[in-house]
Amino acid sequence: MRKRVDLKESRSELRRRFGLQYNVRKYRLLPRLQKAFVQLNLDQDTQKFIIYSMKNPYSAWWCWIRGSLMRYTSRYTADGILNMSRMHVLSTSQWRTILKLAIDEDTKTLLDVGAGDGFVTQSAQPLFSQITATESSLALSWRLRAKGFRAVCTEDLKSSSISGEKFDFVSCLNVLDRVDYPIQLLRDLKSSIKQPEGKVVLAVVLPFCPAVMGAGGSRPPKERLPVPGCCDGSKNNSWEDCVNALVERVLEPEGFQVEAVSRVPYLSHGDNRRGLYSLDDAVLVLSPTADAKDVVPNKSREDSASSQTKRSDGKKDSAARESSDKTSSQSLFCEPCD
Repeated sequence: MRKRVDLKESRSELRRRFGLQYNVRKYRLLPRLQKAFVQLNLDQDTQKFIIYSMKNPYSAWWCWIRGSLMRYTSRYTADGILNMSRMHVLSTSQWRTILKLAIDEDTKTLLDVGAGDGFVTQSAQPLFSQITATESSLALSWRLRAKGFRAVCTEDLKSSSISGEKFDFVSCLNVLDRVDYPIQLLRDLKSSIKQPEGKVVLAVVLPFCPAVMGAGGSRPPKERLPVPGCCDGSKNNSWEDCVNALVERVLEPEGFQVEAVSRVPYLSHGDNRRGLYSLDDAVLVLSPTADAKDVVPNKSREDSASSQTKRSDGKKDSAARESSDKTSSQSLFCEPCD
């Protein structure tokens, strides 16, 4: 049963109630990540999202309809049809802080890959002169256009209508764990930014629990990243250990250097079972290294590259819904990998 909504709850009380994590043990980070760490906190916009979610949960009826649709289509398309894809990663002020943008700076372009229904993207809108958003779900692409975004429905950046365009910033928020070929996706992101000054903003749920969503459920990705997660039995899966591995084993070998890293909760709108869903996110601002070279992709990967199966909505595992009312960012909503 959901707890009673208390609109007078302070931010510290909300953090305790839902287990929202912003702090890290810096001494456990790689030295270069210690220097790059940017402390964020639960701000007013995030608080508003939480309160609205608690006051206006999706009903059991709507959840049943979504479950019925998912027999024939993906969770993302079902959410797009029913407009049930409301999530939160960064507020506008948090975007500005982590990107180190001036208050009056809004002349940059942004490409948001796997943008869902655009709710997360809207927080970045005041900071950019033009935003292009991609989605592989036609229903979610409709939602993006309805919000005024330049929407591109595609599963592959290289074969899309924007393949030749370059952007000041490219964001990819909580998509890396939902594609078959995450390495190729990273390469496509890097090839889409203006070099050398372009930046990639990457959000990844940690511990890393990859699953590709489709009609009827999920399956393991065709390519696994060497990052500790919920499916490898590793005991070293703290947020700090996971982000260290992500940077050392994946991002740096692919020609990225970390300019900023923050820990934030990845929030999803509540339903009749829980007032709010939360996962533990790492948000990284990446730039290409000076000696980075374009890598010729494996042909088999290129055929399915950049499958921008959208942001996980944080309510995927029915067993997790039956767990404690206080959200556990280390275990909730992790799809089975095998």
